[in-house]
Amino acid sequence: MSAIEPAARDAPHWDPYDHGLRIDPYGAWRRLRDEAPVYYDERWNFFALSRFDDVLDASVDTETFSSAKGITLDMIGTEDIPPIMIMMDPPNHDVLRKIVGPLFTPRRMKQLEETIRQLCATYLDPYVGSGGFDYVADFGMRLPVMVISSMLGFPEEDHDMLREWSDLSLHREPGNEGPTEAGINAQNDSHGYYWEAVEARRKSPRDDMITTILSTKFEDENGAQRTLDNLETMGMISLISAAGNETVARHLGWLAIVYGDNPDQRRKVALGESTTVNAVEELLRYEAPSPIQGRYVTRDTEIHGVKIPKASKMLLLTGSAGRDERRYPEADRFDVDRTLDRHVTLGYGAHYCLGAALARLEGRVALEETLARFPEWNVDKDAVEMVQTNTVRGPSRCPIRL
Repeated sequence: MSAIEPAARDAPHWDPYDHGLRIDPYGAWRRLRDEAPVYYDERWNFFALSRFDDVLDASVDTETFSSAKGITLDMIGTEDIPPIMIMMDPPNHDVLRKIVGPLFTPRRMKQLEETIRQLCATYLDPYVGSGGFDYVADFGMRLPVMVISSMLGFPEEDHDMLREWSDLSLHREPGNEGPTEAGINAQNDSHGYYWEAVEARRKSPRDDMITTILSTKFEDENGAQRTLDNLETMGMISLISAAGNETVARHLGWLAIVYGDNPDQRRKVALGESTTVNAVEELLRYEAPSPIQGRYVTRDTEIHGVKIPKASKMLLLTGSAGRDERRYPEADRFDVDRTLDRHVTLGYGAHYCLGAALARLEGRVALEETLARFPEWNVDKDAVEMVQTNTVRGPSRCPIRL
């Protein structure tokens, strides 16, 4: 069959710029998995893989499915890809990862647990005895930006500004490809801020992550011993800041919604009948905060009999993979006691999430501290608002009633 034949009217369809499908993509993704595991979209000119095994295989095959030409649909194949680790392939990617990888080990992240618990108490305690609050705006968006921005060394008074810039940069209007004018301005503002931060650390080193990144010597792909230049460092801290803000904020938003929708599962965790560690893993599988990963196809390939030409845009639907019935029995059922050997929500292979240990820690502590204060809640579904992006997915507003 031809990979780019016009789709029949009743054929499976999924549009990453359709806000209705952002809100609830699972029916469309199920049809893709069942009827079009290698999906082609004519309007936006991309392929998509939706089954677990296919997403996993493509995630580890960086020679065929490259990140070096962009990782979002509107970016893939464009010029001026920034020198950011997530937009590189091995071996260049591996060189940069070795610099920052030691800063995010599970052991180092464990040292932050008490600090994160104290932050949770600061944000949640004012609502004890209240009728409710916006779990995302009042807590879920505030916790991760405080954690990651403090690690980087940004002053607390700048944290809200950094989060707002990140939100604007990722926002996409329905039916339109690429950032808005406000998003472009936010990108420029954040880049200027990061550049100034790098310059300041060069003149006056501090006890923070930016200074550590700047001062770490490494052997580059040419065998030269050096440190990162300003542009490389700016790209690194931009990635860490944005990823640490956005994905965890969406994950915590899903915590409120999914546990609100499943009081029996919430009760198991609150009573200690199920572990919070497994509860976090099941939540990650069930609602992926970053469900779409973009890749550039470097050579002609074929999957499920579909020919995928070189230079094609490919989307790996990690969010769909988490609901693949071929991998997870009753995949649409949220079960905190589910046995999970692995999922692809945090990536796999070379691009496995750098901050996975931190994300898991924040998710676990947030769940424990929330349940300790609010063992029961209901979500005001009519008031929930979802972010509009082609990368992360989750609520930007989520009022809960206590």
